[in-house]
Amino acid sequence: INKDSFVFKIMKEPLIIINNNSNNSKSLIAHLGSLKIPYYLSNHYTLTAKELNERVLQGYRTFIICGGDGALHRFINEVMKLPIIIRKEISIGIVPSGRANDLARYMGIPLEFNRALELAMKGKTKNIDLIKVNKNYVVTGGGLGLPTETIQEIDSLSKRIIGNLLKKRLGEFIYFLYTLKKFIFGYRGVEIKYDKMQSYEELMAIYFLNQPFIGKRFNLAPGAKNNDGYFEIKRIKKTNNIFTNLRVLSLGIKGRLSELPIVVEDKTKKIVIRTNKEIYFMGDGELFDQNNNFEISIVPKAIKVIC
Repeated sequence: INKDSFVFKIMKEPLIIINNNSNNSKSLIAHLGSLKIPYYLSNHYTLTAKELNERVLQGYRTFIICGGDGALHRFINEVMKLPIIIRKEISIGIVPSGRANDLARYMGIPLEFNRALELAMKGKTKNIDLIKVNKNYVVTGGGLGLPTETIQEIDSLSKRIIGNLLKKRLGEFIYFLYTLKKFIFGYRGVEIKYDKMQSYEELMAIYFLNQPFIGKRFNLAPGAKNNDGYFEIKRIKKTNNIFTNLRVLSLGIKGRLSELPIVVEDKTKKIVIRTNKEIYFMGDGELFDQNNNFEISIVPKAIKVIC
């Protein structure tokens, strides 16, 4: 086999990347082994920047991510560091094996890994937008305030052996339980200002959404689309009334947040948010960029997803 035909062959084959920490990684490894399909097993959710560059130089242009929204978040952020001429050639397949699998659900990708794998190998690509938050990229959605507090507590739980087992046992239901806990026992919220606001506004949360739901259960923006060149904003004013809090939770699941007077909605391409202190941003279930200034913008048709 000459060098040119070898490179051409590699470019036609996808690289399958399995997050070793995902929920059904063992079953997926066994399935691929039975089919004699090669894969790359990662203990770091996905490829590192160095590993991705090496694979791109080898000729790979299609990558199948076997993991959840967190693994996709990390992989896509590495892809966005590539030169744009290379980035445009990259296609991303998804075999969902996380807790919520929000992007896969929205894109209509099967949750059964054998069907998802078949689609990832043979499906067509669709260009989708990303939300850029300072130097990071978000695929599904995220925010400040309550979502940050919830993920911080869940991440803290994972550091204990019993807590990590409980987290795996509960799956995506853990997001609901910890949100409910916050509503009952209290939350800090977030103080923000933007545009020409002179004073900070106290909020329960502010969300930036590229699709209708996050955390599987929370249908916060029923009209949001990840290919329209906009992201939706939901500002929820802070309240200490437990019944109002529970109503926020109930209507947030049902896709009816707009019925509440404490909810303010918007749709835009860019916004700059300032907070009264440095806090983390939560995006795709991941915490990043502890800051008090967030430049948030849409990046139209930034990546290609196989669906």
